[in-house]
Parts: sequence; structure tokens; C-alpha cells
Amino acid sequence: MPTIDDITPGPVWTTLAALVLLAAWWHSLRRVLPKMTPKRRNWMMCWTYAGFLFVLELSRPLAADEPSGRRFLLKLLILFAWALLIAIVYNIIYKNKPKMRKKIVAGNWKMNTLPAEGAELAKGVVAGRGTVCSCVDFIVCPPFTHLSTVAEALKGSDIALGAQNCAAEEKGAYTGEVSAAMIAALGCKYVILGHSERRQYYGETSATLNKKMTQAYANGLMPIYCVGENLDEREAGKHFDVVKAQIEEVVYNLTAEQFKNLVIAYEPVWAIGTGKTATAEQAQEIHAHIRKVLAAKFGVAAEECAILYGGSCKPSNAAEIFAKEDVDGGLIGGAALKADDFLAIGKGFGK
Repeated sequence: MPTIDDITPGPVWTTLAALVLLAAWWHSLRRVLPKMTPKRRNWMMCWTYAGFLFVLELSRPLAADEPSGRRFLLKLLILFAWALLIAIVYNIIYKNKPKMRKKIVAGNWKMNTLPAEGAELAKGVVAGRGTVCSCVDFIVCPPFTHLSTVAEALKGSDIALGAQNCAAEEKGAYTGEVSAAMIAALGCKYVILGHSERRQYYGETSATLNKKMTQAYANGLMPIYCVGENLDEREAGKHFDVVKAQIEEVVYNLTAEQFKNLVIAYEPVWAIGTGKTATAEQAQEIHAHIRKVLAAKFGVAAEECAILYGGSCKPSNAAEIFAKEDVDGGLIGGAALKADDFLAIGKGFGK
């Protein structure tokens, strides 16, 4: 039998014990990581690596007279035991926590591109999808006229299709309207509701949006519900109250089961086309407030709700914004009209 510095059955069993500890550590890690935010994961890794330095010092006197091979195995065993202990502690702490939230990059094309152009744009996103971590969910929301052609272009990919709006009524004499059933039949999985432009230009109210939410859920669609304050409201210090009211008047009417299938998008309307810029810190502040408002109604389930940032998110600032604990992605406007930029924003999450 090969030896390392006169290895004996003792070290062989030590090696086996280390492998068992490693397997147990990995199993514990797989259970706890999906329930942790990046910040919490970093803290766990910090404690694990800190333990490595501790192991080096602890094992030196314990194994000073041992051959180097056995000394190495002993250090390895203690290291794995420490790592397993940390993983178990974090499992106990987070065992009742919900899973880590989805990472979402949704493209709102608004009233841009013609159907053929939209199909080419969608194909470009599909072609580059493999360059972005599979942990990021992509959604494209083209105009109604493009839904069929874009759905065809997305076939075979994991990129979801969404619509930019839906009617408040199920069907009937509503000229120019498009029902939730119609967009669902075309392959849509998501629908944007309450966008600031719909509120501002078309007078959508909470009463209207409650009806649209009902239609969306009745047809198996997941709403991306938009909230946000304008410049006057921000400068008057009313932004927290405005966003809270927009949530309470609509989201609070959902059942717990419906809430599980909801995405929130925060739009800093005051920073769109005004020359003002919303910082990553401001995004985190309002996102944390939104989650607190959601938790007041839905409890711990609020931790699982993805909250997207709907400001001017670009490849150059995506990583900084997405690094914030309560920012789970972006609702992208102009940058979604170029496949490379849209995909580059997804890379803001890292690997």
C-alpha cells in the first residue's frame, strides 16, 4: 500500500473521516446557500476561512511530532470539522428562511421596433443567453403586435415572454383592448401592470389595477407590478408614503398564494428624463422599505418576493445596483433594445 511518511491505518481512517465530513459539509451547504443573500453567504465564508487560520495554529502543537503526511491529514480533518460546524450553525439559523429570491432582468421594449425587428432582437438575446449565468431569469416584453413573432424566436430557450399591459375586463365590447386571456394564449408568462407611463398618460388608478391583477391571475400570468414616486413627491419627502399606498391599495388585496407569484418593480419616476440620478444607495433604501411594507401584510413571504429596479439601469451601473441586498434585478427600458446591452446587464449579477 502506498504510504505518505510511513502512513498507517490510523491516517487512512482519518482520511475516510475527512471525506465523510466533507460530504456532510457539502450537503449542509447545498441546503443553506439557496436561503441566503450574497451578503450572508460572504459572512459564512468569512467564518469558514477564519477557521482555516485557526486550524493551522491549533493543529501545529497537536501534531508537532507526527510525520508531515499525518500532520497534513490531521489538519484537513480539523478543517473539515470546523467547516461542517459553521454550515450546521447556519442551517439552524436559516432553516426556516425562504429560498433566495430570483434574479430577474426584464426588458420593457415600450412602443419601439417593428415586428421583424423585434424578432431579430429576441434572436440576438437567445444567441447570447449562454454568456450569462443560468441563475439569472430573462424576460422580454415587446409590444402586443410582436408577441407571436417574438414567442417563435424564443422557442427552445429559457427566456420568458411578457406583455406590457392587459385589459381590466375579461372580454366584450372594449375596442382596442387586449385581454389577459389573449396574451396568455400567445405564450406570455408575465404582464407589466401599473407602469408609471400607464398611470401618468392613461389615468390608471388602483381601482383599475385591482381589476387587471384579477385578470392576470385568472389566466395564469405573473404580474410585474410597478410602483414609484414622481419628482414633486420625492422632493416633498413623500416617496415612502406614495409607494406604501400603491402597495396597500393593490398588493394587499392579493391572497397569500397569489402573492407568491408576484414581482414588484420600483420606478424612480423623478430620475427618468429629469437629469437627476438615483444612486444605488437610494435604490436599496426604497427597496428595503417596499419589502418592509410587504412583510407587514405577508410576513416572511416578503423575503421571497423579487423587487426590480426600474430606473436607468445600464451595463455600466448594473453590478453596483444589483449588489444591494434588496435589489433583485431590473426592469430595463432603453438598454433592452440592444441585445448586447441587455445581456451585459444580466452579467451584473456575476457568476
